[in-house]
Amino acid sequence: MMRELKLDNIIPVEAITSRLWSVFDVLRSEPVSSEDYHLILFLLTIYKDGYLHDAINATPNDVRYSIEDSIRKSNAENHHQIIEISGAFDHSLKRLSNRALQEIIHVLFSINIDELKLHFSDIFDNVLYRLAKSQGRHGGEFIQPIELSRLVCNLADLESNSTVFNPFAGVASFGVFLDEGQNYFGQEINYTTWAIGALRILAYERPGESRYVKDDSILHWPDDNQKFDLVVSNPPYGLRLGNNYREVYPEYRTAEQLLIEKGISSLSHKGKLIAILPNGFLFRGGSEQRLREHLVESDLVDSIIALPGGLLLNTGMPLVILVLNKAKRMPGVVKFIDAKNYVESKGSREKRLNDYALLSVLSKDQESDSVRIVSINQIRELEYNLSVPRYFQKNFEGVKLLDILEYVRGSRIANVESGKLIRIRDLKDDKLDYFLDEKSVEESELRRPDIRVIEDSVLLLAIRWRTLKPTFFKYTGTPILLPNDIIAFKVNDSVVNIGYLVNELHADYIQEQLESYRIGDTIPFIRRDDLLDIKIKLPSLNEQIAKVQGIEELSNKIKSLQQERNALAHGRSNSRFNEFASLKHTLGRPRQNILDWSDNLIHFLGDKGKEIDKLNKSFAEFYDIDMLSALNEIKRDINFMSEILEKGENGLVVNDYPLKLVPLSDINALVNEITHNGFKFKIKKLPLKGEKLKERGIECNPTLLRTLIDNVLTNASKHGYAKKDISNEVVIELTVVDEQLILEIKNNGKPFPKNFDKEKFISKYSTANPDAGSGLGGYDVNRIAEYFNNPTWELMLNEDPIYPVKFKFQFSLKFVK
Repeated sequence: MMRELKLDNIIPVEAITSRLWSVFDVLRSEPVSSEDYHLILFLLTIYKDGYLHDAINATPNDVRYSIEDSIRKSNAENHHQIIEISGAFDHSLKRLSNRALQEIIHVLFSINIDELKLHFSDIFDNVLYRLAKSQGRHGGEFIQPIELSRLVCNLADLESNSTVFNPFAGVASFGVFLDEGQNYFGQEINYTTWAIGALRILAYERPGESRYVKDDSILHWPDDNQKFDLVVSNPPYGLRLGNNYREVYPEYRTAEQLLIEKGISSLSHKGKLIAILPNGFLFRGGSEQRLREHLVESDLVDSIIALPGGLLLNTGMPLVILVLNKAKRMPGVVKFIDAKNYVESKGSREKRLNDYALLSVLSKDQESDSVRIVSINQIRELEYNLSVPRYFQKNFEGVKLLDILEYVRGSRIANVESGKLIRIRDLKDDKLDYFLDEKSVEESELRRPDIRVIEDSVLLLAIRWRTLKPTFFKYTGTPILLPNDIIAFKVNDSVVNIGYLVNELHADYIQEQLESYRIGDTIPFIRRDDLLDIKIKLPSLNEQIAKVQGIEELSNKIKSLQQERNALAHGRSNSRFNEFASLKHTLGRPRQNILDWSDNLIHFLGDKGKEIDKLNKSFAEFYDIDMLSALNEIKRDINFMSEILEKGENGLVVNDYPLKLVPLSDINALVNEITHNGFKFKIKKLPLKGEKLKERGIECNPTLLRTLIDNVLTNASKHGYAKKDISNEVVIELTVVDEQLILEIKNNGKPFPKNFDKEKFISKYSTANPDAGSGLGGYDVNRIAEYFNNPTWELMLNEDPIYPVKFKFQFSLKFVK
């Protein structure tokens, strides 16, 4: 039975945790990074264990020595562990001033020690998880939600004398939830993460033997003669084994592969392996497919639980829980679980797993809306593809695309150096305007061997990303060239109208079928054979034509109304244009003069090289930026001002800035170019990581996006900070969750006034401080966010102990290529 936080514990836990938040007010005024804030967990532990008795009476100058001396001379039972753990926090402790350290100790001594000891594990985890949430992606690199840890440990269903091995252990999340006396052995390579995990194990005082060591799980996997009843892990995702590992394990390519294969060999005769993995393992080819075949044919796969993205703080990718079992309760079958209905959204980025409800369904060993029990023979027929949605396909009525479409392979290019290469971005995503405009496609050099020549009228379908973008190419004598992510088909027009077909391919019931076949996380795709298995509703030709005509008539009426509206708007704007044109003309020469001299200085300083190193070093030490970077920043700002002025005759009219598909790589670059120059804080930037950033993007306008970010930063500088200080910090973080780009901007300055909220922030001329701003910044932030189709952006105040002001914007991802 798993340990839980009881209702009568909640009030003292929250009360003590709230008292601890005053410590973060102290830390925010110190030159320590938010990544050092775990220091409070160490100080809280040694206060509880009696190491700070002398420190409370020490002078500010002696307080640090008093703590070190107490740890060194203590006879406490955990003395040796505390000494080893303390080394991980030495650097953070040294960065604190004596005054701040003394203030923190006084806060700790204001907490009732008996209450603290009674509820210590709950208080420890409460602080730990709030810190992780505040730190965002960094905090999520070593911790996972309590609900996920609890679910996995319940799935293990271990006896009290069982042995457990936890490689890549993080902060011992699995170890602290094993409370029935099981013997736990965990390994974690990162020193700070290990130290937090070691403190956590001490906090839980769990029965049974706990051996949690700082070690490399790959190089120091337990000997073959050591067997465990459970091997459990949440390994580093996508970690490819480098040369230092490949020399030891040449047969393994990734940490996930090593975990599964070595883990199986380390199981006892009735052992289980439970791993939390990216779902790519379920369908990728090569060595992973061979491994899946071995697992299935050996009847080791017990259950596969598919979880949606957003459960972990450090990644938005969907996950699976893979359960392997040497003593399956149901031999010959695999249980597939779609757990999306057991995940509750707590905001644009936060999701929570209802593990109790999910566990209740899993314990019944019968099919339901969320559970499929599939024979090994069926999995074999699907070539060991273990993708969970594939086993939840509904039975749709209709005709298969295979019956109305004929695949056109095209011919391979030979001796052709250039041509009209069609990319997915050239395809139409419109139910009515679906003809390919090949004339607008520029000729490009052909360097890829997979290009095919199409010399026929065909329907083009994209097999990558979330939409087929059905587009018809009418051949008139000029061929087109296709890459392998666009497939061409001849349409049997004796049974289907092309307009009707395109319209249906946009329908929800088609999208639902596509989702059950698509595979891949970052850039999902569908195989051709699976695509042709999609079923489409096919009435008579006359009914098809009638439906298309009705849609066209409605569309024409809408276009007519839009034209009337645009004509009225155009008439109002003309009268303002001439006066603003005069202003732009007046400013034109000074703007160009600044740009020219910036270029001259950049060229001059670049040529001088080592001659100005000393001057450049002094400049950088004083301004925290070198001279060339400063001049380039001036150029960027002048160009930015020029772009705003070009469209500013009516003020900031967001519709004058056309939306376009901007790759995530460009969004990263835009954020990386932002500097803290002129602000009262330093900026910590956490851009997107991972592959294929050029292939996904959002619809926005880069100039307006920078305006939005600049307005948020300017607001923070004016209202959040009284003066410039090394501890002042604004974090700009980009993450991807559920095919949404999340832009989060948070600061550790003073919070907005009481009763100030989003509605007041976005009101024109409303300001939290009339002496420091006009109130236009928030108004423009809201207008831009709405233009980017994010009217529900969030302003969160005083929810986070480290960052009391947090802006969160959310934009839908689209495929760029």
